[in-house]
Order: sequence, then C-alpha cells, then structure tokens
Amino acid sequence: MSVTRSGVGMWAIGAPDFGAQLELVELAEPEAGPNELKVRLFAASVNPFDRKVLNGMLRGSAEHVFPLVPGTDGAGEVVGSGERIFGTFFHHPVGRGTYAEYVTVPAGNALAPLPEDLDPAVAAALPTAGMTALQLVERLGSAESVLIIGPHGGVGSFAVQIARAAGKRVIPIERGDSLVEADALIDLVSTDRSTFESNARYAPLAFNTNYVSADKAQNFGMKGSRETLVRLASMVQAGDLSVPIARRLPLRDAGDVFAGHGPGKTVIIM
Repeated sequence: MSVTRSGVGMWAIGAPDFGAQLELVELAEPEAGPNELKVRLFAASVNPFDRKVLNGMLRGSAEHVFPLVPGTDGAGEVVGSGERIFGTFFHHPVGRGTYAEYVTVPAGNALAPLPEDLDPAVAAALPTAGMTALQLVERLGSAESVLIIGPHGGVGSFAVQIARAAGKRVIPIERGDSLVEADALIDLVSTDRSTFESNARYAPLAFNTNYVSADKAQNFGMKGSRETLVRLASMVQAGDLSVPIARRLPLRDAGDVFAGHGPGKTVIIM
C-alpha cells in the first residue's frame, strides 16, 4: 500500500517505543541549531549499535525522543552550502538518526568530504565499521598473525582486508570454530566475559568490541576522526579496500532493516 506525505516534512523509519518494530513515519524536517549542520541524506548504513539503541541500551544515560529514529552513519549534502559529506551523525537527544531524509549533526563530529567519484552508499557504509577496523589493526602493532572472530560482518570484512594489506597472516574464524594460536586476536562476536576470555587464551594480544573483558585494555572503543575517514575513502578509491554491501534498501521499505544477519553491510537509500 502506498503512503502519501500529508504535509511539509520528511520520511523516516522510526519506532514508537524501545524494542518496537520500525515503521515508516512522517516527521518535521529538523532545523540546525548553533554549531550544527542540516544534511539531506543520500544513504545511511546499518550498524549493530543502532539496534542496541533501539532496544534501550542508552535508556538510562541519555535523553530520547520518539518515534525513535536510529542510525549513526550516513552520506549526504549540507543544506545551504551544497557540500557533500559523510561520517558519523550521532548526537543528543537520541532518536533523530540517519534512517531519515534529513538529519542534523554537530559540526565537530567525525565528518569528511564525500568525493565525487565515491558512491554515497559505499561512503555511508564506511564510518563506524571502517574506522573501527582500521584502528583495531593499527593496535596490533608488529603482530604477524591475527585471529579474527566474525570475519564476514561489517567490521570483520574490513579488518581482514586491512590486516592482510599490512602484511599480517589473517586467520578468519566463525562463531563456534576451533581456534589456533596466533600473535593477536580480534573478537567481534563474543558478548559475555567467559567466552571472550576463553578465546583470548590463544593470543597474547586480544581485543573485543563488546566491552566484556575485565581488562579495560582489551575493550576496544573506536575514536572517530576526519583524518581516518579521508584515509578510508582514499583506500576505496585506490582499490585497496572493498566495501561489502550486502543489501541496499529504499527508505520506504526499510522497516525490516534488522531482519537477517548475513555477511556485509546493509545500506538504506533515501
């Protein structure tokens, strides 16, 4: 059934409450506040963090607005200047994310120019997953071999490519596979301490992205920057990094965007 816009506004995919099903909603276009940019989005990518936010991960630590529109990564055009940018669009209050036609973003966020020859969907898929993978591999230092648990998701697929380009021997491991010893381990899958610590015994240097280790040094957190985004875009342009987009969904058909957990990235096209 087709949906008709009722007035001046924008389309978005939002949920009426924590844990509720996403649905197509019409919202007023946001207006940029002081030190903010208003962006007309071309594309937004889907990250595990988005689903966690929808399920109430930040319920007790940040103000939320409803319908809750998830989304932290995107690519688009700055309204007024026409500048094409991509990067991370997370801001407070939580709930006006990038699963929408327009979004506002603090000017100080990790944002970079969107090259004319870079597909906006590819650019939208880069920020969180790409920066996390690049920084994780850099943390491995001189390690010659690395176990990567969860090699086919967004972060994993980037990490495999970047680690190999750095000359490291990559051992991709799926959940439940037997592990072997290596110099380092990147665990993108484990969500409990005991599983991660069991995996970490196979490598003297170990990191996880789900903050489950008792050792804070093993809990990896990405720090976004314009410079890192520019590096990632340059790697893609040079053919040194392939962006694994598994699904491209029109915004109006993105209500089930979290359905399935196959390899690669899901991108919403506006």
